[in-house]
Amino acid sequence: MIKSLKITGVFLLLLCSQQIFSQQKSDDDALKFKSENTHRNLQKKITVFTGNVSLSSKAISFENAEKVIVDEITNEVKIYKPKNFKIIHVDGLMKTGKQPDEDVIVYNTKTKTVSI
Repeated sequence: MIKSLKITGVFLLLLCSQQIFSQQKSDDDALKFKSENTHRNLQKKITVFTGNVSLSSKAISFENAEKVIVDEITNEVKIYKPKNFKIIHVDGLMKTGKQPDEDVIVYNTKTKTVSI
């Protein structure tokens, strides 16, 4: 009787310790913007950042972009003429056939892909 109680107690302790000490997966994919001007359209769910826009996230980072448009409906972040653009971790990278004078980079926050 005492032996089965000890075995049950150890089993419960191991079961509970797994839940208590396990690390939770963080889905903190927050985009941290800095800019001189911000304009938000609530109906279209679009935010426009202008003037030395900087962004830092787990996926990409850049500094001193002219303009950034965040579209919450299409989950796209359009980045215009960024400086010091860094790809940290993305699931896909695509090259579009656009003109090189149009310096736009599109980051999709849902699929975690970058189109250059």
